[in-house]
Amino acid sequence: MMKLINKTVLTKLLTVFLLMGFLSINVVPKVDAESIKTTIQEAERGDASAQFNLGNCYRIGQGVAQDYKQAIYWIRKSAEQGFAEAQYNLGYLHYSGNGVQQDYEQAIYWYKKSAKQGNSNAQYNLGYMYSSGGGVPQDYKQAFYWYKKSAEQGDASAQYNLGELHFFGNGIPQDYKQAAYWFKKSAEQGHAKAQLNLGAMYYNGQGVPQNYKFAYAWSSLAAAQGDERAKENRTLAASFLSPQQLVQAQELASKIRYKIDHPSESQESQPSISKTEKKVNGLGTGFIISKDGYILTCHHVIKDGNEIKIAVGGNIYPAKLIRNDPHNDLALLKINGSFQAIAFSSKRSAKMGQEVFTIGFPNPILQGVSAKFTKGTINSLTGFQDDIRLYQISVPVQPGNSGGALLDDNGNILGVIMAQLDAKTTFKISGSLPQNVNYAIKSIYAQAMFDTVPGVSDKLLAPSKKQSFDNVVNRVKKSTVMVLSYKE
Repeated sequence: MMKLINKTVLTKLLTVFLLMGFLSINVVPKVDAESIKTTIQEAERGDASAQFNLGNCYRIGQGVAQDYKQAIYWIRKSAEQGFAEAQYNLGYLHYSGNGVQQDYEQAIYWYKKSAKQGNSNAQYNLGYMYSSGGGVPQDYKQAFYWYKKSAEQGDASAQYNLGELHFFGNGIPQDYKQAAYWFKKSAEQGHAKAQLNLGAMYYNGQGVPQNYKFAYAWSSLAAAQGDERAKENRTLAASFLSPQQLVQAQELASKIRYKIDHPSESQESQPSISKTEKKVNGLGTGFIISKDGYILTCHHVIKDGNEIKIAVGGNIYPAKLIRNDPHNDLALLKINGSFQAIAFSSKRSAKMGQEVFTIGFPNPILQGVSAKFTKGTINSLTGFQDDIRLYQISVPVQPGNSGGALLDDNGNILGVIMAQLDAKTTFKISGSLPQNVNYAIKSIYAQAMFDTVPGVSDKLLAPSKKQSFDNVVNRVKKSTVMVLSYKE
């Protein structure tokens, strides 16, 4: 079961989140020095809106000297005339004790006045006070009532908290479907905790049909906002997806992210999730060699495909083939964006017996789509039948590792993982099976290819210096990508 959908953990998170998310006083519209006189005159004539604006000017010292007593005076004047925004602000000032003695009863009094007029912020804050027992006896039914009022107006925090009440059955019957409904409403507005919980509900099949693609997509969106639990949940969901399903899940996350960032755009103008019948005909590893998205991989990973996609950092990018070198089994790709890259070794050749490692995606359908680390040594400075282009290595590699970087202990590129000695052919020729005999093309052949593409060599990084091996592995992992080639 995914992490987070756990009453003890979520109750603690709920408390922390509510404290962090408690809605504060309204932002004050800008008032210049010339218009402040007009605002004062209108306020003195009894205009409730002007009184509210003048009170907030005094509160922050905009156009007038900061004066909390005057702020409270004018905001109260406005509130007493029934101006909902002023009532909400006065409630908040009493709650926080800003410019007036802290008084929860007065806070509740003015919040209710404002909330009954439909002020969403006041409704949310009332819900918070009743759910936490802040200044009033804890009352989940009242909390539910006011959260629902605010949530129905589209407040993302209220929608999230309403989802929590439904999930735990606090003050209302437990209802996973309603919990998922309100989490989704909130998540679609970009609320990270709602995205996290919705992803977990899709993973566990609570209130929604179990769907690992949706679990991955929502967890990925929360992870992009820095939630560590979401990163773990995303990895867990990915382990149940095939490479093609993973791409679809990442495309789904991208579409949802676009909708969150562009809420006013029509459905027609939004990028659609690919419903293509294309199938993955090549799958391997690649690595980023420049910060602007040049990627090196093997030719055989992308050959015969008419579309290439790159999976990196929980996102999916369309890739363009820049240069192909079938003879040396190399391909240079390009994606758009800013990325972490790795550098080539300054040495022209590795040494026999040198320790090396790679990170890649071996047999992802069987082993999952998380990157895998393997290490070994340089066994020979020549490859199959003494091919001088190749290193023979003892690094364990499998289908899917092709195109990955062969690296020294500083994370600098020595070569590109290319092939393993074919067991059937070897057995026919020698009568014995090969024992971990694998090959990598030397990096000098890749660098020679770069010389045929203007500007690429100038973008390569200087070799990395000595640092802890944990940091090296983490850095290389961020620059390692999954390469998928599609064919109609």
